[in-house]
Amino acid sequence: MIVERESGSNRDPCCPGTISVGSWPALVFLAFMIAATATIAARAAIVRVAPATAAAYASLGMPVNLRGLSIDGVRATIAGPSEDRRELLITGEIVNLRQAETPVPNLRITLRGDDRRELYLWTAHEPKPRLGPHERVAFRARLAEPPAGVRDVLVKFAAPGDKATFTE
Repeated sequence: MIVERESGSNRDPCCPGTISVGSWPALVFLAFMIAATATIAARAAIVRVAPATAAAYASLGMPVNLRGLSIDGVRATIAGPSEDRRELLITGEIVNLRQAETPVPNLRITLRGDDRRELYLWTAHEPKPRLGPHERVAFRARLAEPPAGVRDVLVKFAAPGDKATFTE
């Protein structure tokens, strides 16, 4: 005796391998979870292709660092014998976050005013062309006679192709 077993009221007896209507929400959820996992796992590749997505990942607490380098401990001080003869000294460290040797780009230094507008911009040479795995190197940049009204110093890595004005 052969007993036919039917699972679900919407099952078509002529097509035993079909998916019932009640399974679709679970399948959509599963597809969404797979896509979300892939989007998180491949975030570096996605940001490399679409750099604007880096801000979205950072806002979700998952920053993407394609260079494998970070800038730490930036400090700016103004020194000089008198108020009319000043010098701005910027120091900090570049850290290799990777477990492999990494090239170091030049540094782009921006001086900003109270309204966060750029007052002055220049490029400083990298202190060392390449860093070993997890290596740290100190950097130092000087600017004689910085403009008045500087309230903020921003140090970033220069992008390939940036026009450069070098100072010590």
